[in-house]
Amino acid sequence: MTTDRFVTHKSTVSANYGQPVGLFLREKVLSKAAGADTKKIVLMVHGGFAPGLVAYDLAYKDYSFMNALALQGFDVFALSHTGYPPSPRPMMDDPCNVAQENQKELIPHILSDYVKPRYPYKLVSSQTEWDELDTIVNYICELRQVDKISFVGWSTGTPRSGGYAALNPDRVDKMVMFGIAPFFDSETPPEQMPESGSPTILQTRDFLLNNRWRDHVHGENQLEDPEVCNALWSELMSEDPVGSTWGREGLGIMRAPNRMNFGWKTNLQKIKAPTLMLLGEFDDYEKRIEAWHALGSEQKMFIKVGHSSHFMQFESARHLLYRATSQWLQSGCVEEYTSGEYCSDPHGQISQLKN
Repeated sequence: MTTDRFVTHKSTVSANYGQPVGLFLREKVLSKAAGADTKKIVLMVHGGFAPGLVAYDLAYKDYSFMNALALQGFDVFALSHTGYPPSPRPMMDDPCNVAQENQKELIPHILSDYVKPRYPYKLVSSQTEWDELDTIVNYICELRQVDKISFVGWSTGTPRSGGYAALNPDRVDKMVMFGIAPFFDSETPPEQMPESGSPTILQTRDFLLNNRWRDHVHGENQLEDPEVCNALWSELMSEDPVGSTWGREGLGIMRAPNRMNFGWKTNLQKIKAPTLMLLGEFDDYEKRIEAWHALGSEQKMFIKVGHSSHFMQFESARHLLYRATSQWLQSGCVEEYTSGEYCSDPHGQISQLKN
């Protein structure tokens, strides 16, 4: 059973500071469990470009991560932060507010030439996103009458959820992080808030599907169904009626908020909740693995996922991801393992990771 809501939040984003906004929140639960006294509650936090609905509830075959967890008896929530549909996107519908380095993708069919932004600042920050998570977690805890929930985070969703966990340890039961974000350039907020810049950044279909994804596919079985790539793009465009008209040749373009990121390395050291991390072997592994080594949780487990990229929830490795997430959130272990470093083969079998 799917329930969509807009949760009222007092914005701390400078572009609409102090205004009440509605943050989009989707819930999925087995119909027979609806309203039941379930304590298996998980909030899924999306990454830097794909909103929660696309990252976790792709309407294509069995590629919905939310469905997979709901079928295991979890009450599953996924949100979209400010700047991601269907949540508010202040200042983002004006093409003049696209970052200068991305405006070339809009010339000459949307913009006649390069222009200065009408709103000359970046849009969101780590702090504004932690504020939004605080509102959402409080809402879910009150809705379900619980004191804490678990988190799943992908990509930039790992410093979002991980930062919240570091700041609010009493609200977090367990954590799963995959496609872990590398460290940010700064551990402290910029001196000027908001930082100068533009509210909107862009990503083309070619860059997403080829430079970021297919270039990291190195085996014929890594993509169980290559058509999932087109399904992902189609759903991204259906969620963004403005971006879908901005791209060249009718292909559309992805829009995301320009962010002020900080504090990831520092917050990793403060996380107390039992944490499972998964990282694909073809996912800028040497750079992203640093987050695992900085994690301060006493109970922690790492899986190097073989034959997998940054988009493992859309690849063959999703079966391992679904299984490991469900087991960890339910019992704090994956198969018989509760801590340490492991790797998986193309069939999802786990063994000790040899350094």
